[in-house]
Amino acid sequence: MQLQFHDISLSSKALVEKYLKPWQSENAEFGFAHIYMWGGDGKIQYAEADGFLFLKLHFPGETMFFWPPFPKDEAAKARYREGMQLACQYMEEVGMRPLFKSVAEPFTSWIQEQCPEMVLEERRENFDYVYEAESLITLKGKKLHGKRNHINKIRAEHPDFQYEELTAAHYEQCMALYDDWRLDHKEPTITQYDERSSVERALLNLDELGLTGGVIYIDGVLKAFTVGERILPWMHQIHIEKAAKDIDGLYPLINQQYAAAHCADVQFINREEDMGLEGLRKAKQSYRPARMVIKYDVLAPVEASAKEGKENCQSRQEEPETAVCRSSR
Repeated sequence: MQLQFHDISLSSKALVEKYLKPWQSENAEFGFAHIYMWGGDGKIQYAEADGFLFLKLHFPGETMFFWPPFPKDEAAKARYREGMQLACQYMEEVGMRPLFKSVAEPFTSWIQEQCPEMVLEERRENFDYVYEAESLITLKGKKLHGKRNHINKIRAEHPDFQYEELTAAHYEQCMALYDDWRLDHKEPTITQYDERSSVERALLNLDELGLTGGVIYIDGVLKAFTVGERILPWMHQIHIEKAAKDIDGLYPLINQQYAAAHCADVQFINREEDMGLEGLRKAKQSYRPARMVIKYDVLAPVEASAKEGKENCQSRQEEPETAVCRSSR
């Protein structure tokens, strides 16, 4: 079966969420808002087949890859191997070794149980940082005294600062702040993943994507903004957080204010991955994460040829030990 892929659009939301939501994954990437924000211009595409949703990702300068297949229901989950086989076949037919990225629970367990021949490799740069919501709201304790000090300094020097809920009316000011921020940040990933367009797609579709946000004004000027959403009953996620460079403490302030406004009723806040960027990793670690969402790359065994894999996916007869889709039975 040849998978037929389509670009992500707002009209895809209901279909995509039908497959993603039942499994309640804590993976920050597996939500429609994230997919829509980062998947523009065909960078993320979806296909629906045989009770599974397939998401294919192809970013500039990177090899194409899949996320793990998403089964529609428990019946499809019970034959998860078939979904993996369909994805493997597609990648083999375009001449590449099957590769699945951002594989976290519960998908990791399903692959280990039904496709034990697949190779799992941890990707530390892709782990999500998860924090106790109460910790980010109160900033109590010796380890977070630096964050409190930054906020107290702003309160002392700018007692009239204002926190407001983000709305569509803030769009132009937020994008102006983003463009100023971008002048001082030269990480190649910003251009590679077209971050500016992703920020635009979020700000222009807050209600449609179920996003919330906050902004900080100082002396009448928008100095920081953030965007997040409730992804699980026990977890909120932060998608975007940007602040001007001319006032110390804006990041702790917008973080704390938004958490207090939107996260008091959840246990955890997911602040996504650090992408292996040293500065970002240091900043995320400074908030003392409670735990990480561990993610893997999953690859077909290197010894398997595309031909062997395809034949085994189709027939599952006379299976060699190194076949891509060797039976787990």
